[in-house]
This record gives sequence, structure tokens and C-alpha cells, in this order.
Amino acid sequence: MKYKAGDKVRIRQWQALLRDKEVSMDGLYLYIKEYCGQVATIMGVFGENLYKIDLDNEKNWWYPYYFEGYAFEFGEEAEFSDDKEDWCKRIYLGYIDGAEYPYVCVSGSYRENFRNGEKYISNKWRYARPIQKKHTIIIDGKEIEISEKSYQKLKEGLK
Repeated sequence: MKYKAGDKVRIRQWQALLRDKEVSMDGLYLYIKEYCGQVATIMGVFGENLYKIDLDNEKNWWYPYYFEGYAFEFGEEAEFSDDKEDWCKRIYLGYIDGAEYPYVCVSGSYRENFRNGEKYISNKWRYARPIQKKHTIIIDGKEIEISEKSYQKLKEGLK
């Protein structure tokens, strides 16, 4: 499961869906066309790859390939990467539709300049995601960092 309820996603542009060799025309429904390019909120997750969104009042099923990726508000802090391996926190500025590196953000060294309204340098990234929460647990006196998902599973097991 890539997205979870509450995540903001950007619906892909219609032409991008038509060009995508992995998207079969049989599976491409016309209801999608009116929402292309818009930002939606994931309202429900069903199985590994079916979603309901707010834009259509949860009427239709949405597959992950209908989404360009996560959507952010201007000035929101998120994590960005070029390889989905090394992630760094940056401030989101905008999105360039159809670009190889579509996410534009403020470089970490210019974060204060951005916040103070001064000049800053922006850069572009291929991938983005909401900031991943990390938790630290202590076992036998040793600190261990775990993901939000592992933390939630552990928390449920303690109930």
C-alpha cells in the first residue's frame, strides 16, 4: 500500500495517462478525465491498490497509476529524493507537470532565507513523500529507531 487515508495526491494529466504504456485503455475510465491535474485526498484504502478519493465523493475506484504522486501545499515541509533511497527534508515550492524532476523545493541551506522572505536557491527532485515519522524505543538500555508503521503495530500489540 503506497498511500494511506488522509494523504494528498495529484491526479495525473490525461495525456500522461494516454502515453503511459503500463496503463491499458481497457482500465482507463473517462470519469478520471475531469479530475486530471487536481489535488485529491485519499479517503479510503482497499487492499493493496484501490483507493477512494474526496473529489468524486468516494464514488469511483482509483488505482495508484492514476496518481502522479503526493501533493503538498506551498511552504510545506516534506521529504524529497532522486532515487527513493536517500531522502532529505526540504520546503515544497511547486510542481512542474511532465518534468523529469517535477518537485521544486528550497534547498536546506536556504531554509531560513525562504522563511524570512529573502532570496533563496531552489532545486528539483524526482520523488516526494510526506515526512516519515520515526520513533525511538529502548530495549535492554539500547535505543532503537523504528518506523511509524512498526511503531503502530507495536502499539496495537500492547493493547
